[in-house]
Amino acid sequence: MVKEVFSRLSKLLGIAVMGIFVLSGLSLAAEFSADYIHKMGEETITGKVYVKGDKVRQEMVKEGKKALMIIRMDKGIIWHFMPKERMYMEMPSIKGHYTVVDKELEKIATKKHLGREKVNGWDCDKYKIIYHDKSMGTGIHWVSKKLNYPIKFEMKGASGFTVLTQYKNIKEQELPDSLFEIPADYKKMSMPGMF
Repeated sequence: MVKEVFSRLSKLLGIAVMGIFVLSGLSLAAEFSADYIHKMGEETITGKVYVKGDKVRQEMVKEGKKALMIIRMDKGIIWHFMPKERMYMEMPSIKGHYTVVDKELEKIATKKHLGREKVNGWDCDKYKIIYHDKSMGTGIHWVSKKLNYPIKFEMKGASGFTVLTQYKNIKEQELPDSLFEIPADYKKMSMPGMF
């Protein structure tokens, strides 16, 4: 079971780390839900995403298995949930709102405006992210002007590996705070020597 948990966590962590830098356009006013499609090489993960300011909830399904991740930038925490086991792990994240993330991004990459495009019916500003460390590759983010939030992003690794994530069927709506909290019946899981 521990090996399976590590495998799932490593994949989720990759998505989470990418998500942290993608949040460079995060607006504290953004509040919406959307369908989530994440393609990593030949692998596709689908699910739902909920965004409320500096809080993000991603519900994912891969090969019939459910996974849940909540990014709480207000607390500087990422929670990874294992619904089947009713357990979760806590990992550190960047604390603060979008201006902090933008400053963190500036330390590791250059952000270049490429113009405007429409994505899934939303007017977007298109940005290229060029990492100082060439082994990290490059990224392109399409940031919705109305939501001030990226709704599509593509990462290309130096080896040619591509990751594409996009939000479809975006619905602006009020979301309950409880969506971004740890369910009462979940237990915290700790791994000695991790994080």
